[in-house]
Amino acid sequence: MTKAELRQYMRKMSGERQASPEKEAEDAMEFWRKVEASKEFRSADTILIFMAMPDEIPTREFIEKWRCGKRFAIPRVKGENLELKEYNPDFLSPGYKGIPEPTDEAADISPDEIDFALIPGTAFDRNGHRMGRGKGFYDRLLPQLHCPTMAVCQEWRIVDEVPTDPWDIRIDIIP
Repeated sequence: MTKAELRQYMRKMSGERQASPEKEAEDAMEFWRKVEASKEFRSADTILIFMAMPDEIPTREFIEKWRCGKRFAIPRVKGENLELKEYNPDFLSPGYKGIPEPTDEAADISPDEIDFALIPGTAFDRNGHRMGRGKGFYDRLLPQLHCPTMAVCQEWRIVDEVPTDPWDIRIDIIP
C-alpha cells in the first residue's frame, strides 16, 4: 500500500470511528493511562506534546491535568518547520489548520530541553515507522530530539506496515 492509499484508508477509518464518540473517549482514557504508567513519562520534566486535531486523541485535558507537575512544549508551525513554545493557556491562538498554537508571548523551548516526546501520526507500525499528514513537519523536528519518543494513537492506527522514505524517523514506543 502506498502512503497515499494508507492516508485515504485512515481517513475512512477515522470517519467510521468518530461515529462512536463514547468508544473514542474510552480509547483515549486507556491511552493516557499507558502514558502515565510509562517510566519515560514519570521521569520527564519537559514533555513535547501537541494540540490535537479533531481526529486525534485529545491532548488538552491531559496537559491541564499535569501542567502543575510537568512542563509541556507545544509546537507551532513556522514556515516549513516546527518551533517549540512552553504551554500556557493564556498564550494560545488558532494557527495552522485552525489548531491552537502558542503565540509569540509563550516562552521558547529548545529541542535539547525535551525529556520525552509524544508524537502524532496518521498511521504507525510495530517497527516504529510513522506516517504523518504529508508536510514533513515532524520529520524535520525528530532528528533534533535526543529523548524517547512515543506514538500518540488509537489502536486502529497501528497497521502491519507503514511505507517509509529515507528521511522518515522511527518512533521508540508504539503503545
